[in-house]
Amino acid sequence: MTTPSQDSPSPLAGVWTASVTPLKTDLTADADRLVHHMDWLAENGSHGTVLFGTTGEANSFSLSERRTLLDELAARGADFDRLIVGTGNTAYPDAAELTQHALQLGARAVLLLPPFYYAPVSDDGLFAFTSRMLEQVSCERKPIVLYHYPRMAGTGYSIPVIHRLMEAWPGVIEGIKDSSGDTDNLTQYCRELEGVSVFAGSEALLPYALEEGGVGCISATANVTSRLARAVYDGDKGAADRMIRTRKAVEALPLIPALKRILSDALDEPVWRALRPPLMPLTPANEARLEEILDKVGVLPNFREDEDTEMPTSSVI
Repeated sequence: MTTPSQDSPSPLAGVWTASVTPLKTDLTADADRLVHHMDWLAENGSHGTVLFGTTGEANSFSLSERRTLLDELAARGADFDRLIVGTGNTAYPDAAELTQHALQLGARAVLLLPPFYYAPVSDDGLFAFTSRMLEQVSCERKPIVLYHYPRMAGTGYSIPVIHRLMEAWPGVIEGIKDSSGDTDNLTQYCRELEGVSVFAGSEALLPYALEEGGVGCISATANVTSRLARAVYDGDKGAADRMIRTRKAVEALPLIPALKRILSDALDEPVWRALRPPLMPLTPANEARLEEILDKVGVLPNFREDEDTEMPTSSVI
């Protein structure tokens, strides 16, 4: 687990939700709905929210749109202590600008996807990109969570390059989200990255991560399963099977459209289904498959009106 820096209230750990981004009918981001969603996730056990990750359709938004949404969240009183902001870009000046903006607004950390398109990127190239980005961020506090998702980004963070970054930028690399799905890789991160908070990229690997020395998960399906994930994190082993089965069932479909469809139906708010191209709504066949899945897993705790469990609302741990 990370040793907190002087300015950090506590180490990064827990169940963090990689939030979807609610859209208006004109496909611009809906700040009011997003603030409400962040509060709802906290009420349902999420320690914090991650914006502009893969699930948040980050790369479908321009730099100015992302800056504007962060400003709108701040104006609406969003709790930035519980916020990690995805700032990855293919151009390091853009990544630096968004990182600077997020941290100036008080974000707990930023989530840094490696530069994509020119894949595979060498460790030297990745080190140079990250270093040049950090050189342009003038904030004294620069908490970075690396985002390892090689299947999507085409490249990832090796242990040697992470060690190199940690040596060059002491106290900056606070965490890493491992979305590779590779348990061997997750174990290596946990064992070889001393002082770094290692998060599983799926709650299906949360029990495994905790056993190996990880600190929690940053999960897309926590948008609808955060109560289950939090229960498992807090030691309820009996909830793990249902949590894992639900995750694996939902991720068998196009995940972002499926999550937005579940939220839309559960909250009776059709606008939740809106997606930015190139993403498209579920096909009729996938709609039918989703109904079958939900029938099997039952009403999720996040949406049960008779839920008896009082969820903790502790701050980031």
